[in-house]
Amino acid sequence: MVRIFVYDGREFPDPDAKLSTEEIRKQLTEFFPELANAETREEQRGDDTLHIFRRRIGTKGRRGRPDVVSIIRRVPEKRLRILELAAELLDEHGDLDPDAAAARQPELNLAVAEAQGYARATKQAVEAVRRLPVR
Repeated sequence: MVRIFVYDGREFPDPDAKLSTEEIRKQLTEFFPELANAETREEQRGDDTLHIFRRRIGTKGRRGRPDVVSIIRRVPEKRLRILELAAELLDEHGDLDPDAAAARQPELNLAVAEAQGYARATKQAVEAVRRLPVR
């Protein structure tokens, strides 16, 4: 029996069978901040268990001046897995190996989500810094 985590139509592999569904949701919040208050439902697909995250609709939060420090802290410091995977999925001629990519699709989905989360957090940090008053 395999656990598969689903958000926004994308499937993500189980990063650690020892972690609870709630702990996995919290990890994904790093890449998808809107999952902080997400609802979780469980479905069976054959022998697999799907844990489907759905964001809750709520208020936007406080308005006013951005908290630049908290925005910058949300930008993760790490090497992006998508770059490592890209290197691993190239054949000896430097072309993408489609069979290898297909076999690792769940891992690629998670790496893409990580890269997108990093891009969003970086963009927010840049925009917050640009809005700071010039002295």
